[in-house]
Amino acid sequence: MDELLTSEEQYRSITKHLPRFTREQEADLIQRARTGDSAAREELIFSCLNYVGFIANWCARFVYHDDYLDLVGIGNLVIVENLDKALAKDNPCGYLRKIVKCTVVTYCLTHASLVTRPVKSEPTYTVSFDTPVYANTLSQEPVVVSEKADYTLLYQALERLPQAYREVLARYYGLYDKPVESLYAHSRSTNKNVKGTVAYNTKDRALRRLRILLTTQEKRTLLHAQTQKKASALS
Repeated sequence: MDELLTSEEQYRSITKHLPRFTREQEADLIQRARTGDSAAREELIFSCLNYVGFIANWCARFVYHDDYLDLVGIGNLVIVENLDKALAKDNPCGYLRKIVKCTVVTYCLTHASLVTRPVKSEPTYTVSFDTPVYANTLSQEPVVVSEKADYTLLYQALERLPQAYREVLARYYGLYDKPVESLYAHSRSTNKNVKGTVAYNTKDRALRRLRILLTTQEKRTLLHAQTQKKASALS
């Protein structure tokens, strides 16, 4: 009994026999394709199919409701649709591979679940679940909340953190009216760490401790409020 092949193995069984061109051969194909040679155009398309399979295999893990061949079809289609546009570029094959990657990755981002997200959609702002939001209200200005949030507990908890923890959170989130600074830049400026990992690790540890402090403060605040309520009820 013949062994059943997966969709990836079926596709690879076809593309693995395609020739791999050298730079000189690729340049010759591009020149012929620009002059209208249909055979050269087909060869350029075929030369990108192995890359399409690679990108589809890499991105298939991010979508749970699409098959490997679905992603391959998306990549192959975008190559055919953009071949003429690519031939006007300095590096047509590089351009085709770039748009294949961008198109497949974008598809995975917007189709990672059964609920499809629109590409480059503007967020809908609302301050209440009772506020009606319709299609004709999306272009309106965001609703400005008049009440100012109280961050007293947050800053009290920050003051209880070690200096290094407080500094990295203040710079990363722009607290204490400080300009926002990336963790990589902060790590490079303080520790000269080439990979910039010091600030990343410090931020994670600082957030864990800050959550513990805020939880403790919240429990104390609720307990104090309950005590005051009981005292006022007894009086």
